Amino acid sequence: MNKMEIREKLIAEIKQVENVKLLKVLYNMLTGEVIEKDYVLNEAQISAINEAREQYRGGEFFTNEEVDRGTEEWLKE
Repeated sequence: MNKMEIREKLIAEIKQVENVKLLKVLYNMLTGEVIEKDYVLNEAQISAINEAREQYRGGEFFTNEEVDRGTEEWLKE
């Protein structure tokens, strides 16, 4: 299939789409346009994020290298 055939098939398929969300996604894919979204977090999510931040500040985290080593060791078992 050459470029023109692909383009014609895409246009024909898009003309049949009734789903507005799908059309918006396709449009964004073709234009590279990004739709900004505000995410609304519930109390449990906010609490989990705050807890994670405190753990990080307290040095309670693993580096990528530590995780990679642990994963390699686990896979060898």
